Amino acid sequence: MRVLGFFVVLLAAYLASGQALAQGIVCAPRAEILRMLAKNYREVVVNRGLVSNGQVLEVAASPAGTWSLFFTQPDGTSCLVLFGTAWQAVAPAPPEQEAQ
Repeated sequence: MRVLGFFVVLLAAYLASGQALAQGIVCAPRAEILRMLAKNYREVVVNRGLVSNGQVLEVAASPAGTWSLFFTQPDGTSCLVLFGTAWQAVAPAPPEQEAQ
């Protein structure tokens, strides 16, 4: 599952690049993106992390299972890059015990 998560983040990072932004990704002030996701899909932020280039990656999800992934620039502009259905919250797996 960690490998899948890595590839999702890698794909999202690629899509957030300037080339992808030029192809029509929706960007707006973060507060506006959050309002739109809450109003239209009942999504709220469920995960976030800092990207090495200073952006913040966030995932918003709804009780119905819709989800959206967006990046927020240091200037407060957010860009919606991926969205989908069937979101599942997964509890972290316990660390594997070392063989003794």
